[in-house]
Amino acid sequence: MFARFFAKVRAWLILTRGSNLPTVWSNLFTGWLLGFVYADRFPWGPFLLASLIGLLIGVSLIYVGGMILNDAFDARWDTERRSTRPIPSGLVSVTAAHVVGFLCLALGSWLTVISSLDGHGRATFTLVVLLVASVLVYDRWHKGVSWAPAVMGLCRALLPLIGFFAVGGLVDGPHFRGGNLLALLAHPCVLWLLTFSITLVARHEAGPGTPPRWAEWLLYLVPVPLVVVQFLPDVNGLPKVAVFGCLLFWLWIFFSNRRHVLPAGVGRRVADRLAAFPLVDFAAAGLFYFSAHYMRLGAEAEADWATAAMKLAWMVPFGAFVLTLILRRFIPTT
Repeated sequence: MFARFFAKVRAWLILTRGSNLPTVWSNLFTGWLLGFVYADRFPWGPFLLASLIGLLIGVSLIYVGGMILNDAFDARWDTERRSTRPIPSGLVSVTAAHVVGFLCLALGSWLTVISSLDGHGRATFTLVVLLVASVLVYDRWHKGVSWAPAVMGLCRALLPLIGFFAVGGLVDGPHFRGGNLLALLAHPCVLWLLTFSITLVARHEAGPGTPPRWAEWLLYLVPVPLVVVQFLPDVNGLPKVAVFGCLLFWLWIFFSNRRHVLPAGVGRRVADRLAAFPLVDFAAAGLFYFSAHYMRLGAEAEADWATAAMKLAWMVPFGAFVLTLILRRFIPTT
């Protein structure tokens, strides 16, 4: 009896792809950090932390719900090709997966919207609707369609934007004109392109053939805009932070390719690329570090917040990276 119970628990964990959750947290947190610095409207304290925690839990539920529904919609395909998956093996029913998946999407959406700070619920609501719509469109129609990777990329790209707007960031404010607006949008665009290329590779994990070589090389070019935008006019950033983050990303991808030879290594490569999202997030934090440096020279309360935030700016991405590597030992990434 206990063996059956633990088998069911593990089956649900497999459906959630929960080992990837730290990368979701890192994506959202990076956008949240930039939004808070540039908005500078809300004092650092328990209320702000509660808002951040609510956002993290909310997007986590949306992610988990989307992953569960992915298997629910693919039940017939998995029965024919991957009979060991939780639903075809009989450990989880299709009905239960649909119910739990949609409940997670609904609860996660509600929690994300109500966790946005005063006056910014409308912008957060719009982004959450786009996120949930993208999740459902991908889950329902991703098999055999060429545009599916683009939709999956949008799911990632929206995470930092949700964090940015939920804490009060405004792209029409004085900080976001010209180069600064491009610098802000560079991070979501890079996440979109990275997810797009990973999804192209992942399609060959359970199918024939090997990933196109250009998709592999694209990975090395993906984070370059995070460095380039640091040199745009009027953009206040620290290029060395972006360069360091990109360097770590490139080294991780290079050694991943060496360790996992194609075609057998497709699954391992996909897992490594998913784990690398926080390295890209750190590269995007160069904009934050420049502003935080001057915040430390301001009022005492602002200086205290800046000192704490400068630590979080590297602790969260690198902590998420390490935690992802640990969790994937117990919960499969794909």
